[in-house]
Amino acid sequence: MKKKVIIFSGITVVLILVVLSFSGCAKVGEKIAEKAIEKAAGGNVDLNLNKDGVTVKDKEGGQTQIGENAKLPDGWPSSECAVYPDLKLSMSTKTKNSDSGKNEFSILGEVTKGSIKDVYNWYKDKYGSGWETATDQYTQSEDGDIAFLNFKNDKYEVGIMIGKSGDTASLTMTVVEK
Repeated sequence: MKKKVIIFSGITVVLILVVLSFSGCAKVGEKIAEKAIEKAAGGNVDLNLNKDGVTVKDKEGGQTQIGENAKLPDGWPSSECAVYPDLKLSMSTKTKNSDSGKNEFSILGEVTKGSIKDVYNWYKDKYGSGWETATDQYTQSEDGDIAFLNFKNDKYEVGIMIGKSGDTASLTMTVVEK
């Protein structure tokens, strides 16, 4: 639930700040947005706005990045949970599960090279050995291909969705620590 609040709040903040930046009130908007997020999240957050996006961090180590400079969140298990190399991130999050205290990560981005099928096959190859495949679905359509993959091992559960809207292929990936 808290993860959804932070993500929703982050998106709301970006929209508010974009509108306010055109009126020259970005710093005022940043403070208003920070207070709104703190109220929604039930604690202090650090809001950092720059020309390429926004970053929101909470005291528990959670973070949301939205914008052109979004990067993998702090603590992303890169050695075990590979990310397609031709992916331009537009959003990333890291939260702690309130029940287990384990990290949960998610990213959203645009595929800059390769087809949906290429990305799908890349993930199937990367998550082959040592991973159990829970979901493996690829659907071709005149409206655009879409793929869903879920993998798990003794440390992580990974969910991947790849789809196309218009000319843009996007990828959403979640990683949950067990």
